Order: sequence, then structure tokens, then C-alpha cells
Amino acid sequence: MATGWVIALIIVGILLLTAASKSVATPIRWMGVGVMQVVIGAILLFFTNLVGELASFHIPINPITALIAGFLRLPGLAALIVIKLWIMG
Repeated sequence: MATGWVIALIIVGILLLTAASKSVATPIRWMGVGVMQVVIGAILLFFTNLVGELASFHIPINPITALIAGFLRLPGLAALIVIKLWIMG
């Protein structure tokens, strides 16, 4: 799917969510919380990769891994490390 279509679908989804709710502030707050969790996950993954560089260990930073590490924090990060070691090693 082209990037333009994905962006258009996300915008339409946000508009539908806002229209379906009784308040505009609630969906925007939840989206803000989600974005904050993704940023926290990306920071956790960055520091993990920084430390893992000593052992030639790298977990790619993408939206899915950042979301897992952001919402689950250290247990999610540990799960990503175990999955990476289990699948690759």
C-alpha cells in the first residue's frame, strides 16, 4: 500500500474516532499517550542498541518494536531481546 494511502487512512480514522466520541479532547489525549509510549520505546531501544554495540547486538528501531518496548517497558524490552536471541541464535 502506498504511503499516501496509509496517511490518508490514518487521518480518516482519527476523524472518525473524533466524530464518534462525545468529546474531542479524549481521543486526542489517547493519541498523545500512544505517541509518547512509542517515543519512550524508541529511546529504550536506542540505549539498548548503544549498550548492545559492545557485543554486536542490535534490535531494529521501528514502530512495532518501539510500541512493544514503550507499552511494556522493561519486560517488553526483555521479550524483544529474548526473541532476537532465540530466533537468530
